[in-house]
Amino acid sequence: MKTKLFLLLTVLLTLSIVFSACATQGTPNVSALSDASQASKEESTKAPTTEKIKIGVSFDSLISPWWVTNLDVMKKEAEKANAELIVVMAEGDAAKQNQQIESLLAQGVKAVICGPKDSNAIVASIKKCKEAGVPIIMDNRSVSGDVLPDVQVVSNNQLMATNLLQAFADNARSEGKTYNTILLIGGLSDENAVLRKKGHDEAIAANPDVFNVVAEVPTDWDLDTCLKGLQNALQAHPDANLIITPSDYLWPPIRSSLEQIGKWGKIGEANHMAVVAFDGDEVGMQYLKDGYSEGDSAQDAVLQGELCIEWALKLISGEKPTENIIYDEGQTITVQNFDEIAPQIWSYSLLK
Repeated sequence: MKTKLFLLLTVLLTLSIVFSACATQGTPNVSALSDASQASKEESTKAPTTEKIKIGVSFDSLISPWWVTNLDVMKKEAEKANAELIVVMAEGDAAKQNQQIESLLAQGVKAVICGPKDSNAIVASIKKCKEAGVPIIMDNRSVSGDVLPDVQVVSNNQLMATNLLQAFADNARSEGKTYNTILLIGGLSDENAVLRKKGHDEAIAANPDVFNVVAEVPTDWDLDTCLKGLQNALQAHPDANLIITPSDYLWPPIRSSLEQIGKWGKIGEANHMAVVAFDGDEVGMQYLKDGYSEGDSAQDAVLQGELCIEWALKLISGEKPTENIIYDEGQTITVQNFDEIAPQIWSYSLLK
């Protein structure tokens, strides 16, 4: 009897332990659930983190104030749009620029903005971008080749060059003046230089009673090359009285050459030689204001920088342009209209 009672108590004790364990296992831990719920709420109230859009910028170099301002504007516009710019400089090497753009693609940029060294060589990078599905925008220099970038933001170089020389010719004709002209030519691997040359040639051909070209001086956008060529031209043609330059960048060798022969003077002075320029940077505008130059064709560094970032973001979002080329029509500034037009130019605030 005792044995049966013992076995019965043992069975009841075992069943009690099992039921107790099951009950414990099936009962929610209220404290743990409360903690989890609170953590979930905190997570949901956190501000969403937005990763910055990466945009690659590839420039030939920062050889002029125009490019410096253009890049500064892009940085400001990118910051407003929560975009990160990755900037590289080719330092005048077209092959290096293509390598750098390939590196930008490897870094995961969503768009590329390019100021090309060579308008033909850059086509290789355009093809790479298209293969990667990454839009590419040309900044200030257009492209020559069988493959075009998604957008080109450029000055209307040919028209601007023609308009400035035509304004100069009209004024010269009214004053009964003619000019033996030295025409400086930029680097012909740069489409800008090619188009400015076409514009100058067009105006010269339309005004044979004003312009007599006595020398054409290739510069390849190199200051030493320009200096030597201009010195030789001035020596060979002492009767030259006008220099046409395709860029304010070339003012240092122009001034040096004229100082050497005693012809660095202001308008109205006996030793003045007329100069007509292109760019509208603070150097060219300062010389125009001070009377060393007759005119400048100003492209807009600020506008073009803004348009490049604007179109990079549009292309990233899938928007397509209706035109491949977006023009900055520029401004023609002369000694006659300086007070009216100059305050509209991006570099005006930098003048002394």
